[in-house]
Amino acid sequence: MKQVASLRYGVIFKKAFSDLEVFKGFVRDFLAINLEIERVETEKSFSEPVGKVASRYDLFAEDTKNRVIVDIQHVRHPDHYNRFLHYHCAAILEQAASFNEYMPPLTVFTLVVLTSGDKHQQDISVIDFDPKTLAGKPLHEIAHKVFYICPKYLNETTPQPFQEWMRA
Repeated sequence: MKQVASLRYGVIFKKAFSDLEVFKGFVRDFLAINLEIERVETEKSFSEPVGKVASRYDLFAEDTKNRVIVDIQHVRHPDHYNRFLHYHCAAILEQAASFNEYMPPLTVFTLVVLTSGDKHQQDISVIDFDPKTLAGKPLHEIAHKVFYICPKYLNETTPQPFQEWMRA
C-alpha cells in the first residue's frame, strides 16, 4: 500500500486520496472493485441540485459501471447519517435521463470517513439498499451502498484489508 498522510486532516486527505492509485487502492480494498478511471474529482457538485439541497462531494470518480464517492467528516453532526444518505441518493437520482427511467446506469457507492467518531462507536456501518426477504435473504436487485468508516473504533474484528487504511 502507498504511504499516505493521516485521514484526520481534510486538505491532506483530499490531496492524498485524489491520487489515482491511492483512490483506486482504497476503493479496491473496501469495495472489491477495480475502478477503471483516469481522474478523481474534488469538491464535485452537480450543475442542477437534486432536491432542495445542493450536494458537494469531497472526492468523486466514476467509470462505465460504478460511481464512487468518498467524503471525510471531521465534525460530529447529529444528522450525518441522514446528510450522507441524501448525498448518496442525489448521486443515484442525478443519473435519471427521463421521468420513466428508474434503473440508473451506474451503481453508486459512498464511503464516509468519520474522523471524530460517532455515538454508536462502530468501526464500519453499512446502508445496504438491496431488498431482502423476511428471512433476511438478499434479492440481489440493488447494489447501491453507503459505508460509514470510523477509524477511531478500529478493532481486532475489523476486516484486515480495511485496517491499514483506517490506521493511516
